[in-house]
Amino acid sequence: MFILDSILIGSLRFVLEKVVAAAEAEMNDDTALRDQLLEAQMQLELGEITEKEFARIERDVLARIREIKRPQQGALTMSPEDKITGVDIESFEPDEER
Repeated sequence: MFILDSILIGSLRFVLEKVVAAAEAEMNDDTALRDQLLEAQMQLELGEITEKEFARIERDVLARIREIKRPQQGALTMSPEDKITGVDIESFEPDEER
């Protein structure tokens, strides 16, 4: 009986992990938002919405796209096994002769 329970629970866990992974992938995909923006632009060109309505839609959609992209542009992380082999330094101040 214990073996059947562990197989059932293991299978259920596997399925739920796949569902969560698919939901996270869809949540982090901005394709639907880009399609929504394209549709609004087409409605604007056809005269179905005004410039003001398009600007509102564009602002909202672009804000949501930025929210999706922000975590992907997070800080650089390193593990203890990583090694720094070189550093490039760029100065933003003009070079002055001393």
